[in-house]
Amino acid sequence: MRMLISVVLFSTFVTLVSTVLQLYLDYRRDIDVIENHFDEIDRGSLGVIATSLWNVDIDQLQTILDGLLRLPDMQALEVTETGEYTSNLSVKAGSKQKKAALFRDYPIFYTSEGVARRIGTLHAEATFSGVYQRLIDAAVVILVSQAIKIFLVALFIVLIFYQMVGRHLSTISQWLSRYDLTEQRPVLALPGKPRTPPDELDGLVFSLNDMTNRLLGAYRALTDANAQMERDIVARFHAEREVVRLNAILEQRVKQRTFELEAANEELAAFAYSVSHDLRAPLRRIEGFGQILVQEHAEHLDEQAVHYLDRMCAGAKDMADMIDSFLKLSRSTRGELAIETLDLSAMAAETVHRLREKTPDREIDVVIEPGLTVEGDRRLLGVVLENLFENAWKYTRKAAHPSITFGADQQDGKVRFHLRDNGTGFDMAHAKRLFSPFVRLHRPEDFEGTGVGLATVQRIIVRHGGRVWADAQVGVGATFYFTCWEKGTNDGQQ
Repeated sequence: MRMLISVVLFSTFVTLVSTVLQLYLDYRRDIDVIENHFDEIDRGSLGVIATSLWNVDIDQLQTILDGLLRLPDMQALEVTETGEYTSNLSVKAGSKQKKAALFRDYPIFYTSEGVARRIGTLHAEATFSGVYQRLIDAAVVILVSQAIKIFLVALFIVLIFYQMVGRHLSTISQWLSRYDLTEQRPVLALPGKPRTPPDELDGLVFSLNDMTNRLLGAYRALTDANAQMERDIVARFHAEREVVRLNAILEQRVKQRTFELEAANEELAAFAYSVSHDLRAPLRRIEGFGQILVQEHAEHLDEQAVHYLDRMCAGAKDMADMIDSFLKLSRSTRGELAIETLDLSAMAAETVHRLREKTPDREIDVVIEPGLTVEGDRRLLGVVLENLFENAWKYTRKAAHPSITFGADQQDGKVRFHLRDNGTGFDMAHAKRLFSPFVRLHRPEDFEGTGVGLATVQRIIVRHGGRVWADAQVGVGATFYFTCWEKGTNDGQQ
């Protein structure tokens, strides 16, 4: 029905356009015919009218005008006398109308004694009534005939379409509406349709049969996959239950381990307290009495005994220094971090100032890059700078022109701080032992120390989410590098 309406509407539109064009051409042809009639009057009748008017033959004029009035679409004619011999003569045929019409005025000339004189005017007027009536009649005939033709052609097109396409589409629609993936159904076939040569509908039927076969295969594969997924879900459920059980066991072990670590920390704190208080008193007594013996009874002792007493006092002092270093190392791994923005350049300058006050006789060229900042604990990072600068200060003792440089650069998008000196350096083969507690790479008689400073530095840097390492060469110097918050966190949680 929609196709029928569409064909009718389109055909009607085409018919209307062609009809309007045809009517316009007919109208122009009728106008040209009227213009030809006017020209015929000018060529064939104007001379006779002039003679009759000159002779004042009114009957002859009336006869001529009545004859011209019989021309198609001619409505009115009038001859009016003019000139010096005028007698207001006027001869008419037909009647004028108020509506505008096509008209023409012809001047009438008569030649007498070789002189052409204008003796009157012929007014001819044609009406459009006949033209319009003929156009209406032609439009009615065209529209009626075209309407009948349009209806018959549209009906024929619809019947042909239904016979060749529509009924087959209906068959395809019914077959698809009954299609079910769970059942094996017969293939689609169009009854009464020739198979050779195949057309678009045959291609559609072939594609639909192929698509349904592939859908059936996909449905079966999906069914198998769903069954396998159900089995996997069951297995995953059992696995999750096992994970929950293992997590419970692990959580219990973690709690137990946490309890053990807390107990160990308490024992370590008690041990550190014992070292700090219980061992210091005997050491002070040993050192004190040794100094008394040296100061008050040295004249009663031989040189070897005094040497032994000096070594005893030095050993007691070394033991006290080791206790202090041990306590510093212990404190570096306890307590929460107080994170703030630190000016490492200013802190490094303060550390160098303190070292210059301790050793005013040393001339060391120190360069500190300005504007170095980091997020961290002021107390602990101050310990880091103090240990690194003290090491550089100590190991440049034998350099001819000692120098220390503290700065930073970028490595993999992270800030890397470095402290470089031109001191004694060390063999990189022993670099793995560098940050172990109480391990020293130089002889005590060459450079003093307990071997705890770098171990303390490493533990503090690790608590700040970074790492510390060194690069050195014997006799050339050493460079210590450290970073903070390499993984992007600086919340201070331990």
